[in-house]
Amino acid sequence: MKSKGFTLIELIIILVIIGILAVSVSPVFFDSSGTQSLVLRQRAISILRSIQQQAMQNIDKSLQLEVRLEVTQNTLGVPPYNNENNLQISNIEGVNFSFSYSGSDVLPATIAFDALGRPIVFNGSGKEVSGCASACTITIKERSGVERVIGINKEGFIDAR
Repeated sequence: MKSKGFTLIELIIILVIIGILAVSVSPVFFDSSGTQSLVLRQRAISILRSIQQQAMQNIDKSLQLEVRLEVTQNTLGVPPYNNENNLQISNIEGVNFSFSYSGSDVLPATIAFDALGRPIVFNGSGKEVSGCASACTITIKERSGVERVIGINKEGFIDAR
């Protein structure tokens, strides 16, 4: 008489294998390290592109550099920093921002865009320091050490690196 199905030993072995896999693989799914900076990078890119679009669509030359993105150690966005402003990322626990161009860090930094969408960078005292001739980068760093980088080239292309 032939029976169909699995024996008890086969079922126990399969359950043991599934248990081992669950214990060894589950930390990958439950560890949030790196996800916060990934989400913040996408948000920062959206803010940058929004500011760039506003600058390119602005026909009033007197307001050309009115919309600016400020980068400080714990803030990235357009002032004023309050709950009603969607163009900001500020005071996120365990996250720091940095800005660099030509290999040197500048904080605080201000980024504006001209009518063609090209970046103009100002240092903390408001002096124009760069047009991102060599790529400018914004780095988002979590306390865990995970870093996410946003690049802005001299023609205004904004990308995740």
